[in-house]
Amino acid sequence: MRVVGISNKTRYWQHYVFSNPPEGYRYSRGVDVPWHLFRVRNQFLAHTKCFLPLKHVDLYHTYNSVVANHRPWVIEVESYLPRYRPMKETHPLFRWGQRRLASDDCKWLIFTSENTLRMNRDKLVASGVDPAKMVVVYRAVEQYLPGEKDRDRFTILFAGNGFYRKGGIELLKAFQRLGREDARLCIVSTLEVDWGVEPSAAEVAWAERTIADDPRITLHRGIPHAQLLQLMRQAHVFVSTTFADPFNNTILEAMGAGLPVIASKVSSLPEIVEHERNGWLLSVENTTSDQIADDIATRLQRLMDDPVLLDRMGNAGSEVVREKFDIRVRNRRIAELYDRALGD
Repeated sequence: MRVVGISNKTRYWQHYVFSNPPEGYRYSRGVDVPWHLFRVRNQFLAHTKCFLPLKHVDLYHTYNSVVANHRPWVIEVESYLPRYRPMKETHPLFRWGQRRLASDDCKWLIFTSENTLRMNRDKLVASGVDPAKMVVVYRAVEQYLPGEKDRDRFTILFAGNGFYRKGGIELLKAFQRLGREDARLCIVSTLEVDWGVEPSAAEVAWAERTIADDPRITLHRGIPHAQLLQLMRQAHVFVSTTFADPFNNTILEAMGAGLPVIASKVSSLPEIVEHERNGWLLSVENTTSDQIADDIATRLQRLMDDPVLLDRMGNAGSEVVREKFDIRVRNRRIAELYDRALGD
C-alpha cells in the first residue's frame, strides 16, 4: 500500500475524494504549517508547502500549492500557477515557484478543467515546464438519489456565498418576473460581496429588502454542508448564473443530486453543464442584468410547465456525473498518474 501525503481537506469535495483513494494507495495528512487556520493572507505562504519528515510518504499531492521538499509530488489546481498573486511575476519567489513546477520533483500538473489548462499552459511552457506533465482530471462528486419533493410548490435553489458574483441579483429579478405563487426560492448564502462583481449600495439594499419582504423566499445564511445536500435533494432546479468562477463545485453537487441546472457560459462551466441536455448555459458577458433575468425566468417557466422536460434534464445531469465526475472515473486516472510518477 503506497502512501500519498496531502496538504489539507478543507473543502467538501476534498473530503470526498481523499476519503476514497484509488486502489493500492492511501492518503495521509502531511505535516506542514497550516497557514489557513491562522487566516494568513500571504499567498506565497498559503500556497507553498514544506512538509516535515515526520511521516513516511511515497508521493505528495497538493491543491494549488507548490512543494518545497525534494520528493515526488503532483499539484492539482483550479485557477492559475503559481498561486502567489498579487505577487508580481518578476518577483524572485514567483520565479522560484515556476522553477519548482518545472523541476523533476514535480511529476504532474493536474488541472481541474480544460479551461484551467488553457489559461496556464503558455506561461508555464515559457517558464520551462514540460507540457507533457500537464493533464486534466475532473473532480469527483458524491451522488445522491433525489429526495421527496413538494408537489404543490416548485423549489428553486441558489447556493453560494458570493451572492452577487454568482448572479443572485439576476435570480431575484427573474423570480419576481416569474410571478408564480406555486414557486419558492431557497437561498443558501451569507449574501457577501467577494470579488469580480461590485454591486452598488442601492442594489445590495434592494436584494436584502426583496428577500426579507417576499414570503416565498427562504434565506439560510449559514448551514452545515450536509443540510445543503438535503436541500438539493428536495429542490426542483439549481440556478447559478455566475459571472466569474474557476469551477463552481455547487453546480456539480446539484447535478449529483439529480437537479437540472441553469448556469452561465463562463470559465469551466461548459465542461460541467451540457447545454439543452442537463440544463442551460446562459450568456452573461456583454449582457444586461435585466436580459439575464429574463433568460432565467423563461427557463424556469419551461421547467415548471413541462414535468417531462424537468425529469429528463435531471436524469441527464446524473448521467453526466457518472460519465465524467464519478469517483471511479477519477481514481482510475489518478492511479495511472501516481503509478507513472513513481516509476511504474
